[in-house]
Amino acid sequence: METAILWHTGPLIDDVEIAQVHDLAAAAEREDGVAALSEQPLLNLREATDDVVHLLTWRAGELAGYAQVDKRGEAPSAELVVRPEHRRHGLGFHLLGSAADRAAEPRPGDPDHDEQAHPGAETDGEPARVPRPPLRVWAHGDLPAARGLAARAGYDVVRELLVLERPLDGPEVHPRPEIPAGLRLRAFVPGDDDAAWVAVNAAAFAHHPEQGRLTVDDLRARMREDWFEATGLLLLERTPDPGSGTAGIVGFVWTKIPTGQPDGAREGEIYVVGVVPDAQGEGLGRLLTAVGLAHLAERRATTAVLYVDGDNVPAVRTYERAGFTRRAVHVQYARPTAR
Repeated sequence: METAILWHTGPLIDDVEIAQVHDLAAAAEREDGVAALSEQPLLNLREATDDVVHLLTWRAGELAGYAQVDKRGEAPSAELVVRPEHRRHGLGFHLLGSAADRAAEPRPGDPDHDEQAHPGAETDGEPARVPRPPLRVWAHGDLPAARGLAARAGYDVVRELLVLERPLDGPEVHPRPEIPAGLRLRAFVPGDDDAAWVAVNAAAFAHHPEQGRLTVDDLRARMREDWFEATGLLLLERTPDPGSGTAGIVGFVWTKIPTGQPDGAREGEIYVVGVVPDAQGEGLGRLLTAVGLAHLAERRATTAVLYVDGDNVPAVRTYERAGFTRRAVHVQYARPTAR
């Protein structure tokens, strides 16, 4: 059967199309037991940017497959999902191929990478062209079908994102830790702290391909989500010496409790823990993790989860010492030249 894939940039056409993508993702999650699309692609459904490409294919009058390419960052990334009843017919393979084609195209408004000379290299007397960064594709849950598709398309695993979890037993068992002298903890103030938080986050995650590039607009998009609570974004500051001016943020912990959960089974997330480079090595990551767990326990979450890169050994050890164990793993694939 011929596969027709429609694509466009910018936000999806209307709320109906957005609802179709959510319905498709929900059907896949019910089948697979893991969300097919992560938070950023879902936020991108309404994003008015030409750096995001949406690819859609229909079968029997319903949205059968969806892929999204995000060209922001060091390399383009993609996520894709196929409705369970339309699997094993090559839709995923065609979506992946089309996504790779879209990723290879120039970013709108940017100089074409292929027009830039590669420093120090020449081909037949002409400067060599900078190769476009290869596409990287996320597969959530490391499912056998995704591994098979990746192998067929010639993609290898280049990154692992661990999903860790631990039970919470209430605020009596998880009291807030004492904040050391010279530091103070306070809640984020929307509007007042936006720019400062973005700067601290960028410093803390300067080498992270997604987290470190968040902008004020990205922050505010998350603040508009129904789960956001300013009291769940806690900032750690150094208290200033008398006459030295305002306090400086050295770290933060951001927690997330999705809405609509039953009281007896509320899952809370240690959404982000960040420490600025100058304060790393002081144990503040452990402190902020404990603060986040205490906050989730106060909010009556029964389980805490978090996401961490598998090769971030210090962070993984910190979380293991805090009682976290592995629940799942998400993997990122790329063709070997992407390494």
